Amino acid sequence: MSENQDHKLASPAAGYFPREKGMSGEEYEHPTTHQMRIVGQRRTDAEAKLERQQREARSKSHD
Repeated sequence: MSENQDHKLASPAAGYFPREKGMSGEEYEHPTTHQMRIVGQRRTDAEAKLERQQREARSKSHD
């Protein structure tokens, strides 16, 4: 992993705001949870894209 990637992973999530006084637990989302959701969605999207590309490649090779 490069030095730039290390810093990128350590940065706070987009849209993350520090907890304010009086906020209930339901209103606050820990940034690592938010980041994990983003990573999970990107992985799902990447897997779907790969599957689509593999199907297209198989159909071209059969022609």
